[in-house]
Amino acid sequence: MPAEAVFAVEADKGGGVRVLLAGAGCGKSTLLRRHLADSADRWLSGELDNPARSSARPSGRRTAAQDPLPPPTAVPVLIRAVDLAGTPLLARALATAVIEALGPFGLREPLDEAFFRDRPRPHTPWLVLVDGLDEVPDQGTRIALLDRLAREAEAGQEPSPYRFVVATRPLPYGELDRLGPDAARFSLQPFTPADVLAYARKCFGDLPDPERHVKAFRAELKRSGLGALARTPLMASMLCQLYAADPTRPLPEGRTGAYQSFVELLYEQNSHKGVASTHDAAIRLLKGRHQIAPDIAAAEQAAQAVRDHLRELIDLLADRRLKGNTAPAVETLASHLHVQRPAKVKEARWHAFLGDLLRPTGVLSERAGDFDFLHHSLLEYHAARHATRDEAARARVLEVLFPRWGTTAARYWQPPRLEPSYLGFLLDGLLNPGDTLADATAQALDEIAVLGGDATLSFLTAQVGLRTCLPPHATALKLARFAERSPMIDGRARAAGALAELDGHQEEGARLLAHVAARTDTNLIDGLAAARRLAALDGHEEEGVALLTSLATDPAVPLPTRVNAAAALAAVDGHEEEGLRLLTAFATDPSLDGRARLHAAEHLARMDAHHPEDTLQLLADFAANATLGSHVRMDAARFLAENGDERAAKLLIHLATDTGMDDPDRTLCAATLARLDGHRQEGAALLARHVTDTSLHDDDRVAAAQNLATLDNERAGGLLAALAADTALGSGARAWAASILAEIGGAEDAGAR
Repeated sequence: MPAEAVFAVEADKGGGVRVLLAGAGCGKSTLLRRHLADSADRWLSGELDNPARSSARPSGRRTAAQDPLPPPTAVPVLIRAVDLAGTPLLARALATAVIEALGPFGLREPLDEAFFRDRPRPHTPWLVLVDGLDEVPDQGTRIALLDRLAREAEAGQEPSPYRFVVATRPLPYGELDRLGPDAARFSLQPFTPADVLAYARKCFGDLPDPERHVKAFRAELKRSGLGALARTPLMASMLCQLYAADPTRPLPEGRTGAYQSFVELLYEQNSHKGVASTHDAAIRLLKGRHQIAPDIAAAEQAAQAVRDHLRELIDLLADRRLKGNTAPAVETLASHLHVQRPAKVKEARWHAFLGDLLRPTGVLSERAGDFDFLHHSLLEYHAARHATRDEAARARVLEVLFPRWGTTAARYWQPPRLEPSYLGFLLDGLLNPGDTLADATAQALDEIAVLGGDATLSFLTAQVGLRTCLPPHATALKLARFAERSPMIDGRARAAGALAELDGHQEEGARLLAHVAARTDTNLIDGLAAARRLAALDGHEEEGVALLTSLATDPAVPLPTRVNAAAALAAVDGHEEEGLRLLTAFATDPSLDGRARLHAAEHLARMDAHHPEDTLQLLADFAANATLGSHVRMDAARFLAENGDERAAKLLIHLATDTGMDDPDRTLCAATLARLDGHRQEGAALLARHVTDTSLHDDDRVAAAQNLATLDNERAGGLLAALAADTALGSGARAWAASILAEIGGAEDAGAR
């Protein structure tokens, strides 16, 4: 589905949280900012198109489109997760974030936090875009923030004025569950190879003969092995800039090499800012504040020493930020400088001088009087440079990452709880050719691979995907072994796919992928994953397509796997129609299992190339079809609700009152209805009816009361008390009702919620 679908909050109908998941550099922050800008444009277009509102604006400021898009159904406001976690009140945090963002652009008066306490206009909530949840370094703080967002999305008797889209890298298992089962999750897909070339074509538009450069760039991606990494938007941007700056210069090899070259390019491209002359001027300004020769000399000497070590200081700042230090950058650096501030230089002037050095580097951006790294992965790169800055530091890192062989810690080794991206930069720092610790690091990698197991395979495949400079031959041997006998469900396919990404091992990896996909003793999840990876491998697309087609059309293959194979086929460039045809056949065949038909229809609804209105009608038919299973009907209606279909409410009411449905599914339908705008009270009433319906199972009655408690504590409290006291109920159901009652009654803010 289009990436913008994550912001379609009308699908949530009454609040909720959506999560946008993607790896480092995949464009999460860019997508949030683009939606913010597009929404502002649409709101302004709507106002300018309305004469009653446009009179307050200067005429001629802009021309409204002839047929402007309607304003969005929510007003977005962007805030960093670290800022939200550091402010106890949401409205205050939003006010501060907007003031800091708009102040430099002419905001004349501060926004009061009361502005953000209620909806910006009737029936229109705030859409709070929370960026960089993974950048909150402390797990306890992240979990507390997730719990807080879940509570804010509910917000008591009336629909919450807030809805949330949270952008994050993947988090440790179970963390996002704190948002509740209704929090939808979206994975931001990487560029396809065709997308990368299309992006390069735009970047090279000003070069002579752009198409020739696109072909040369593609060849460089293949030679350097950076083609897979270039599918992340950040890396594609960096590599295109590196190529455009000097088409005769080969692209660097490895991710760390790419970041190093890019940072150097930032310094070079900032020559128009006169970095050297700006730094010279900053030193002259600092020493010019003094008139006595020794004071002038001391100021100049200290300032020059700072300037000479500026890159190391930026690395140190990144390290401190990664570890959770949120103090202003100049204060952090001032407290860690090797050179002391001269006694006659005032602290404020010293801090201003440090800011003058940081400002023109191009690595940092200034926001609200402080400095941030342009991207979190740039912060990780610089932090890893600091952590591996000399032999003693590298030795400490090696000991932390890989305990000595033969110790208990080594025997039960688990990958360190670090972001894979940062870990990759650290490993590159340890494996630097010619370093005395490179051999020790390579040996440690060999030793942990002997242990095998899920953790080792996940560690290796993640680092191969990041193009970390692991020892190629030894890594290939380990991956080949995993491809033959991995204990993980999809481990063989993951290992063979990673092997195909190693320089010089693509054909070996492709052979193993085909072997895994075709083996009759391979579990079907592994076989399907292998075929999908093979279809995405340069030069082996048709082989992978043939395997996917075989899986999708083989009657001996279980139906769910056939549906997933058809969806995978539809995702391969040039084979969309074939995959769509198979999915349509699955979805519309009344002789097939209802669950498989629903799964096929959901795939169709998410595909850009398909006509979504046809599939949504099919899903509505599923929900109304009494011959299909209860779960199928419920899930079809809930899918319609999640996609903002106007038929969802009527279908949910029908299903919630249909005694032919399974009782738990009826309750879930009522709870889903209550989350739709305009249907909160109706859904709550249905839940209350379920609580008092003695024909339902005891546990289903308590579950209905539990769902009601999220909507109306007072009403649910009375019903739960009655259930807990009802001797006709089983003891387990009564105890459950009592525990829920104690939970909602024990909260200090139960009435407010």
